[in-house]
Amino acid sequence: MAHGAPQGLGRGIPGCLQERSFRLLLTGQAISIIGDAISMIALPFAILAMGGSVGQVGLVLAARAIPNAIFLLVGGVWADRLPRRLVMLTSDLIRGVIMVLVFVALVSGNGSIWVLVALMAIYGMGEAFFRPALSGIIPQTVSAARLQEAYGLLATTPALGIAVGGAIGGALVALISPAGAIAVDAVSFGLSAICLALMKTQGSPTPWKNRNFRHDLSEGWTAFSSRHWLVVVVIGEVLYALFVMPSIYAVGPAIADEKLNGASSWAAVVSGFGIGFLIGGLTAMKLRPQRPLILAYILCIPFAFFFIALALAPPIIVLALAAIIAGSVISISGTLLETTITREVPPELRSRVGSFRTLGSVAMLPVGMILVGPITGAFSNTGAEVLAFVAVLVNAAIVLGTPSVRKLRAKYPDAEPAPAEKNDALDGVPPVETVL
Repeated sequence: MAHGAPQGLGRGIPGCLQERSFRLLLTGQAISIIGDAISMIALPFAILAMGGSVGQVGLVLAARAIPNAIFLLVGGVWADRLPRRLVMLTSDLIRGVIMVLVFVALVSGNGSIWVLVALMAIYGMGEAFFRPALSGIIPQTVSAARLQEAYGLLATTPALGIAVGGAIGGALVALISPAGAIAVDAVSFGLSAICLALMKTQGSPTPWKNRNFRHDLSEGWTAFSSRHWLVVVVIGEVLYALFVMPSIYAVGPAIADEKLNGASSWAAVVSGFGIGFLIGGLTAMKLRPQRPLILAYILCIPFAFFFIALALAPPIIVLALAAIIAGSVISISGTLLETTITREVPPELRSRVGSFRTLGSVAMLPVGMILVGPITGAFSNTGAEVLAFVAVLVNAAIVLGTPSVRKLRAKYPDAEPAPAEKNDALDGVPPVETVL
């Protein structure tokens, strides 16, 4: 079949969906995020059901984050050397197998905390290669004029993933077991891998034979560190890793378990975030701010108030509404940030720059997860949420107070290309026709 616009896509459909490889990437990511949302609900409740504590939930999540941090820069180098699609496909298959083993460990009764720690460490290693490859592959699947539109649409996948996955995950945990929910996540990795296998991408990786790994890594560091606005963004994101993410993934389920209605209430909150991501992603597709980072970080301010709501543990309808607002603004903020980074970094450096960009937050996430036990012990679960509120505001202040951030202007292509599919090379291999 031809690579043109598929039948049934009208003018009201986002132009990026007329490009087949992007549709496959979007579909695979949506499925994967559904699985992630299911497992992020199931895993904490599996640990709590085993008699584990909030600190042990943080320990297991830290076990995933530590190898992710260690191997992230390695993943960035190889994602700029190898076909990014192949790197992502391999990572999906490895992580799918790990989730199968987690399921087996839980249903067999051998699912101790340390078994989960070991399995999630391997999972984190696979994830370290996936994330830099994903950051570099998006521009290879869509035309430049449709890039922000594509990022905006990708930002809606957490809406589907978290809303649907959150609801499914809560139902599976309540009606079947956390292990059953994790098995569904394993299946999602297989479906995502199928989508990646059918993709075609523009361009070829830079030949890596006779190239020095240390030189490639140094080149990536120079490209990252010379962009002072990006360094400041990463410094702010470290605060998220230390205080914000643990307050959501470790403390949030504990508050739901203590003060609300357990997994079903937390699933409603997660689904609220998903709805917010959908609203924000669709909104971000059409925004054209001249100073995108300024808008991105102003929008972080209302996001902060979600943590005050969570600390107060109001009726679940109020908390879900707060999650919708938080998801909306953070989705717009993330779309503007990712589009800016992509447009400011050359294609051959995107995965390495992406890995350095992600390293700060990834390296600090296990520290945050380990600290969540002492923090909740000293300040209570409520105090941990207040600390997250302060961290978001400090992050916004740091970034907005940086001159290079305020000076950065958007670069928007003048015109959208014709809808003909341009993904005619599979990372340098002649295309083979496949059907979606």
